[in-house]
Amino acid sequence: MRMNPMQSPDALSRKANPLLMCAVVLVLTLAGSSMSLAEVPIYDVEVIIFSNQNAGDDGEHWPTSIRNDPGAEDFVARGQISERPESSYQLGGIAYGLKQSRGYSVLLHTAWRQPAYDSRNAIGYPVDARVQNGSRHLSGRITLIRERYLHLDVDLFLSSAYATLSATEDAAGSPVYELSERRRIKKSGVVHYFDHPRFGMIAIVTPYLSPQQQLQEEMEATAVEEEDTVDEEPLPDDDQLTR
Repeated sequence: MRMNPMQSPDALSRKANPLLMCAVVLVLTLAGSSMSLAEVPIYDVEVIIFSNQNAGDDGEHWPTSIRNDPGAEDFVARGQISERPESSYQLGGIAYGLKQSRGYSVLLHTAWRQPAYDSRNAIGYPVDARVQNGSRHLSGRITLIRERYLHLDVDLFLSSAYATLSATEDAAGSPVYELSERRRIKKSGVVHYFDHPRFGMIAIVTPYLSPQQQLQEEMEATAVEEEDTVDEEPLPDDDQLTR
């Protein structure tokens, strides 16, 4: 391309700008695509929900007005939550201790695996179970949220088996108790306790590692251990030094 001597540098700059802008847009588009394809972190979540048989509320009446709770289909994306077998449970000892205690009753012990998204796309694990020989109803959701930090958002309701979430009291006039709390998971693998005078929840959240990731971590750990245990070679004996 021959430069027209009559054209000023500003004119050439204005002609080049559209091409430069197209290049920038293309680069940003490719970068966005690679970010969208990044692997979403996956976690294993295990919870124990239990009731307090001796609630020390001294007859205090807890609020019974609760909001309508949508169905499970509003929280679970098909195929994104997978139940974990009992053989994978980590809180078995705690559950056993609660069952042996007269002051507590285990309502639900379950575990699942799921991806962690931000609050807008977060997936909630639905809870809908008849507990304590069918006399009580446990419902609500447990939502794992990952933004700047990892959070577990709990919104559970405990009522009689005849209560509906659109009412403030069940058929027998008993209140519906709500456990609503958001807890930051500061460190994976740590047991967290969600408290309520009538019922509570114990949870543990651990990152899921694929077999390839587990093998890589084991190899790295072995390499570090070998470096730490390797003894320095002894210096050769030198008669000149020992004389």
